[in-house]
Amino acid sequence: MAYRTTIQVRFGDVDKAGIVYYPVIFHYLHVAQEDFFAEYAGVPYHRLIDEERTGFPTVSDSTEFYRPMRYGDVLEILVHISRVGRSSVTFEYRIYRVGSDELLARSSQIKVAVDMDTWEKVEIPDKYKEIFEGCREETSP
Repeated sequence: MAYRTTIQVRFGDVDKAGIVYYPVIFHYLHVAQEDFFAEYAGVPYHRLIDEERTGFPTVSDSTEFYRPMRYGDVLEILVHISRVGRSSVTFEYRIYRVGSDELLARSSQIKVAVDMDTWEKVEIPDKYKEIFEGCREETSP
């Protein structure tokens, strides 16, 4: 089942055109990843990095932007997993305005499990493989 989180667009997130500056959207996706780990996986991402010494940096990204996001919008970000490999996992993101089924943006990001001490890729720990497998089904808003 997909994971959902919300983010409110803040004043500092928009550019002179009055829409969310696209690099900020990548920040929103990372916030959704952190929320996913804290709420869905049950471990805050900073603990995963600091205590378990495992990270999941993005190594590939494909993002499409469909509609502008504006100051004051409350965004719903749906997260699901489309692929779980030995050392990589593909996170899929869909962004909507809360209360709307109009897709604003979508992103597919491949993340690789790394040892935070060596930055070498490692096998995804079994407990996270199981969590990722449980988040494979996408649902609409």
